[in-house]
Amino acid sequence: MKTKKLIRAALSFTALSFMLFSACKKDRIPQDDFQDMDPFYTAHEEEEQIIQVDSGMGPCYVTAKKGTRICMTRDMLRDANGNDIPSYPFQLRVIELYSIRDMILRRQPSVSGSNILETSAEVRVHPYKDATEAFIKSGRKYFMETANLPSTTSGMQVYYGYDNGGASDWTNSISTFIPGFVDTLSAVTATPSYYHLDVATKGYASAAKVHVSGAPYTTITLTVAGTNTQNIQAYLSFAGYKSVMRISNLVSLPVPEGETVTLVAFGKIQTGDFVLHQQTFTITTGLAIALNMQSISEANLLAALDAL
Repeated sequence: MKTKKLIRAALSFTALSFMLFSACKKDRIPQDDFQDMDPFYTAHEEEEQIIQVDSGMGPCYVTAKKGTRICMTRDMLRDANGNDIPSYPFQLRVIELYSIRDMILRRQPSVSGSNILETSAEVRVHPYKDATEAFIKSGRKYFMETANLPSTTSGMQVYYGYDNGGASDWTNSISTFIPGFVDTLSAVTATPSYYHLDVATKGYASAAKVHVSGAPYTTITLTVAGTNTQNIQAYLSFAGYKSVMRISNLVSLPVPEGETVTLVAFGKIQTGDFVLHQQTFTITTGLAIALNMQSISEANLLAALDAL
């Protein structure tokens, strides 16, 4: 009799344990697994245009689709061996980044090292003769005028985009990425409605300047539950001037306290859904933000970036 009671008690305990385990299992929420975002960028990045320069006769400037005007002539160019480009036509492969969305989707934040840049537009120009890349001759420059802008400011310089260990970076010294380059040519002239740039090499160029603040600088730390959080794409857009900073691995570069910024953090999870956290706030010392990633359609995510 005693044995039967022990057996019944053991069975009851086993059943209760199974019920508790099942309840806990149902209450457990799977963590988000953040996916690689390269396909998203590739699908939506600003296109590369091909503009043909037919001759050296007539007006020098050609105009890209967003209004950038470029003056480059055959005699400014050489091939990889230093030889002149023998004849017209040649082609310009151009990418125009005017909006914060453009800069984000081409992964071209406006920072120089750890310095925030006040930017205007980021325009890449690569000359080609047929399918062969051409280069700007030593001692020569070409001319670029931005599209008309809402306003311009003084103190801008030509900043050049370059690959800094796999990350996009900007510098006002070409010798940073072309050792020994002596630049006496780069210059920016501000008009009331656009910038004129004298540009000394191919690639990305921008009329920009380092943002100066007398406030203390701090970093912003993001926290989020999930796996592969390095795939979360996070950016700060600054109020009062055009600039965008990428936050890599959930910790920002130093930013000035007291400034107002908009944070967008987005990604794609294992279900195929896009998720977004968006927040506008004033920077304070040692700010830590817990991301609340909400499901969003791809179209609405793009609209959120467009509104920055």
